[in-house]
Amino acid sequence: MVHVQEGAVVVIDGDVLSSDGDIRVYDGASLRCTGSFRLLLGGLYMERTSQLTIERNLVIDRFGICWRYAPGALSVYGVIRNNGYLNNEGEINIGRP
Repeated sequence: MVHVQEGAVVVIDGDVLSSDGDIRVYDGASLRCTGSFRLLLGGLYMERTSQLTIERNLVIDRFGICWRYAPGALSVYGVIRNNGYLNNEGEINIGRP
């Protein structure tokens, strides 16, 4: 499990492969991944005003879960490939700004 607590700023320099467990980004926190982000199994949950930026692709495999709660934002500079479960109550930006 990875929890990015409220107000924290975390940068992952490279790719992320989540093969089990949950990744939670709490209210007011910011997580940036400079590579691709792949969810094989488990979940990625972005709470309230949290911000998540992925500078390459987001891949959600068959048993992966990605949940963007309102009102925060998920920005993916590459593409999103979804074979699992993607729920969005907030904002998802795809492509470079």
